[in-house]
Amino acid sequence: MIPNQCENLTTMDEDKKISRRKALKYFGTSVLGVAGIYAVLRFTPLNDKLRESLKKGDVRPITTRKDKVLGEQISLLAFGCMRLPTVRNQEGNMVIDRDKTRELLGYAYANGINYFDTAYNYHNGESEIVAGEILKDFPRDTFCLATKMPTWLVTSLERGKELFSEQLNKCQVNYFDFYLLHALSSIDDFNKAYRDTGVLEYLTEEKANGRIRRLGFSFHGNEETMDYLLEQYAWDFVMIQMNYLDWEVQNARYMYEQIEKKGIQCLVMEPLRGGALATLNAEAAGILAEADPTGSPARWAFRYVASHPNVLTVLSGMNVKEHLEENINTFRKFKPLNKAEYEVIARALEAYRKISQVPCTGCAYCMPCSYGVDIPLVFSTYNEMVVQNMVPDINGPENEDFLAKGQAFLDHFNKTIPAQSQSHNCTACGVCKQHCPQDIDIPAEMKRINQILWIFRNRS
Repeated sequence: MIPNQCENLTTMDEDKKISRRKALKYFGTSVLGVAGIYAVLRFTPLNDKLRESLKKGDVRPITTRKDKVLGEQISLLAFGCMRLPTVRNQEGNMVIDRDKTRELLGYAYANGINYFDTAYNYHNGESEIVAGEILKDFPRDTFCLATKMPTWLVTSLERGKELFSEQLNKCQVNYFDFYLLHALSSIDDFNKAYRDTGVLEYLTEEKANGRIRRLGFSFHGNEETMDYLLEQYAWDFVMIQMNYLDWEVQNARYMYEQIEKKGIQCLVMEPLRGGALATLNAEAAGILAEADPTGSPARWAFRYVASHPNVLTVLSGMNVKEHLEENINTFRKFKPLNKAEYEVIARALEAYRKISQVPCTGCAYCMPCSYGVDIPLVFSTYNEMVVQNMVPDINGPENEDFLAKGQAFLDHFNKTIPAQSQSHNCTACGVCKQHCPQDIDIPAEMKRINQILWIFRNRS
């Protein structure tokens, strides 16, 4: 988005060239439109029907909002690179599937997504590398790249400088459009990593030098910490976890309103609560479907978040083509919720909260477990059974329904999770709990799940 700082440009064949004037005619005046036409003609795995529709203007790129800092148009939907498609390599390790990821990022770019978000620790450090490899195929001034400094690794000014330089090299860029202090959760964390080391001052210098275009932070703390952080620096943006469940549960309302009062724009992560709000229980999903038979729970959740006017962009980790297409369509035709629709969501939320899921988003900050427990998989498997109403009430009567649910619960756990990764291996050491941005009492939840499994293992 800085024409005089373009890099990694690939020369197009003469028959693929298109004038800027024609590109603007097709897509409007935003840089987002230019991104779309570049991808259509140079790169993408689009089908002929979509390509033709884009050229004719029958299909619009997705909705954008103006960034208050530099005045650029940012896609309201952002592509999060924390949950990219994976494949098992020859050594037996799960790594990013580059072919599938290239297809997804190319399709996203072609349809108007111009914000891509990664981080130092995503996919065991591989996410930044793969994002850099793929995005270098696009003109650098047509997309925004965001990454995050790993707060937990910042022990000195020199270490902070090393990390920043490493990230530029991994991403194959000479500047970041959005740079975040990652996962700030306490005043002490911020002071130790950034204030006392001088790293914040260093990043401010890098911003002045043009290697950071906007500086902000991602947040997983309480109200006191948010208030403190907002006073420490003239931030360009703040990223928070926000969705219609956490609006009250984690007081996202307070965070959003404090950010808004400062005149700072808000970026949103976890709009679907790690997928939980896309897989509601039958009663909650039915309420939404009755109000809009053509919509999905995910569409309702995205619309809720993006209806807040101070939200600049909404991150989604889309590793399946169908989800990407659905989300693009939601934001291509985006319209804010009206009063009646807010009331529908309130009723659906009331129905959803009748069940007791583990509020895990699958971020995997708790991993690896020293005892082999696959914590995110245990919780997602349990939550799946809750949604299907297949969790037995161990305090209720041992009737036919209890026995049927219990056996189904046990069978599904054994089928989904290898024995060495199941919850019974938890020793309640508590290390994982210290790293959970959701403040989940992980050992207690493991114990709750183990109680159910123990009962039915001993019946088998």
